[in-house]
Amino acid sequence: MISFLIKHKKSILIITLAFFIGSIVYLGLDSYSRGAFNTTAATVGGTEISYRQLYKVSEDRARAIRNQGIDVDEDMTKFIQQQVLAALISEEVLNQAAHKIGLNVADYEIAYDIQSAPQFNDNGRFNRQAYAYALKHSLGMTTAEFEEQLRKTKLADRFRGVLYSHYKLTPEEIKYSYKVQNGNMKDFEKNKAAFSANLLDTKMETAQKAFFDQFNNQVNIKTYLK
Repeated sequence: MISFLIKHKKSILIITLAFFIGSIVYLGLDSYSRGAFNTTAATVGGTEISYRQLYKVSEDRARAIRNQGIDVDEDMTKFIQQQVLAALISEEVLNQAAHKIGLNVADYEIAYDIQSAPQFNDNGRFNRQAYAYALKHSLGMTTAEFEEQLRKTKLADRFRGVLYSHYKLTPEEIKYSYKVQNGNMKDFEKNKAAFSANLLDTKMETAQKAFFDQFNNQVNIKTYLK
């Protein structure tokens, strides 16, 4: 098992970090109210995000950056913590919203994601020992903690998919936006695909920002990070 872990050490760290953070969008912490310092990094309604969780994920992110040969100084560390806390808050908001409309993630989905990950497979078979060892020594997590975090990440992504499914672009909207941005319709057909993708991303980001603003008006969100 040790040789397996050494061989896949880098890829195991990458996938565990990817699972943990997921594809959560960044939201500026300034949009949330701040409270006095305590052992809680943030609260979303009645749910707490602990400093232990924040520091653990932040250190993993910092380590991954250092492994790329980039120096992580005090300012970078603070920036990473802000990014991670915003991501954790975003994830919790999306999870609470998902539960409200009855979305969930089944146990078999979690099992499939983990067991099918090549980083946790040895000669084509899932290696439970390697899986548990990697989590403990790469992230300092138990399998139960990791699987719960993976469930939250998948649920957040599922709700985001529902949110985005309501937003589509009409041909007229694409043409109008292209002309406004470029001043003419030159090379429209050539650039249409890339332009449409960027326009849709912008529209979705705006929609998600509006959703979070509305959620923040309904549920009290506080941060305690200095």
